[in-house]
Amino acid sequence: MMPLQRTFRYRQSGMTLVEVTVASVIFAMIMLAVVTAMRTFGQSYDRLQDATERTAQKREVDRFLRQILRDALADPGYFDGTAGWLRWVAPIDRVGAAGGLQHLKLESSGNRLLLSFAPFDRLADPQEEPSWGATVATATLLDNLETLRISYRATPGDDWRGSPNIGDSGETAAAIPWAVQLEIAGEEDWPPIIVAFEQYARRL
Repeated sequence: MMPLQRTFRYRQSGMTLVEVTVASVIFAMIMLAVVTAMRTFGQSYDRLQDATERTAQKREVDRFLRQILRDALADPGYFDGTAGWLRWVAPIDRVGAAGGLQHLKLESSGNRLLLSFAPFDRLADPQEEPSWGATVATATLLDNLETLRISYRATPGDDWRGSPNIGDSGETAAAIPWAVQLEIAGEEDWPPIIVAFEQYARRL
């Protein structure tokens, strides 16, 4: 009698080709989602950084212009302008080698908002063109400028006009207007910068 032979079946462990394919597809989809999310996060971060820098620049330019305009000298001949540029004399904190009373000129050139400096000489004729850039190079306050519009109120009761010393009546007003308004537009509009001059009252 032959001995009984026992047959053992060994079950092989592992993944089938279909399972491997499905797992690979799922992993690829997860990695694609992660990469897309990281790229979107990076782009959002860059846009946020750009917006933050633009806001900080706007705030600094706004503060600086308000300060140096508010201190404008009220003597005759030292304040002039049009709808496109503005010139005045004011004391400033040290900017490079410049400090104290300076001739200042705000204007646009191409897509830039520029502020020029020139030394102030009390003995010089106010009608003479000062030496712009002799001490401090012209500063670019803003890039990507689209429009700069300047308007003036010669007296508190006047409308905004394109001349600093001509009121609604057409008569020449004081050496310094009652207020000036700067409208600046770039990649995004700014709120108007309006500065009323306390020196105006002292000239009356």
